[in-house]
Amino acid sequence: MVKARRVGHATFETPDLENAIAYYGEFMGLIVAEREKDRAFLATKIGQLVIELNKADRAHCIKLSFEVAPNSDFGELARELSNDGVRSELRNDSVPGMGQVLSFKDDKGTTIDLFKDWSYLAKHAQVAGVGPLKLGHVAFFTPDIQRTVAFYERVLGFRVSDWIGDFFCFMRCNTDHHTVNFFTGPDVKLHHIAFELKDFMHLENSCDVLGQKQIPIIWGPLRHGIAIPMIRSSSFSASSIR
Repeated sequence: MVKARRVGHATFETPDLENAIAYYGEFMGLIVAEREKDRAFLATKIGQLVIELNKADRAHCIKLSFEVAPNSDFGELARELSNDGVRSELRNDSVPGMGQVLSFKDDKGTTIDLFKDWSYLAKHAQVAGVGPLKLGHVAFFTPDIQRTVAFYERVLGFRVSDWIGDFFCFMRCNTDHHTVNFFTGPDVKLHHIAFELKDFMHLENSCDVLGQKQIPIIWGPLRHGIAIPMIRSSSFSASSIR
């Protein structure tokens, strides 16, 4: 079994690359760590890669990366995946700050990249906008939630944190309450992404920043006794601040 330690970054396709880069820079306070003609890599102010943007015909989340232990043997992990009926391959996609990855697809077709070597891309840069510390979690709609949850348990070593009824599951791979969560839906698509902030003061200041920029805040349900502010992205299905 693979034992994921944390979510690394999410990869999005978007028909309007320039608008997506501007959105995540101006409003979310992410830094363009590297730019190519049809691709951009965005990092947090402390230097963690969190978003890869690729120009394409539609807006879609196509890939997630997860860190594994630094002494992991990709050959052994590939054999374990094969035993679970999962085909994988070693790849090097020239992602800044990241070494070789072991790549495969989950049960719903999202590409998963496992990595063990990485480095920071910036050092406490001054940014405009929210300025999150890291990617918190990613949520998807999936037509067969039981199958998806079983895949993440069996193949990636995730554990269930909570269920809401039988249609909404929170899953974790570390001490965070959840790293991924899944909603029952007719099609596979992104529901939201979450960024982690430092503390409540950071959250309060972020609401002020978004208010000044006239970005509507959608207050989400109570989680752990706290109402979560959410903002809707024009580039993707939705985005949120955790």
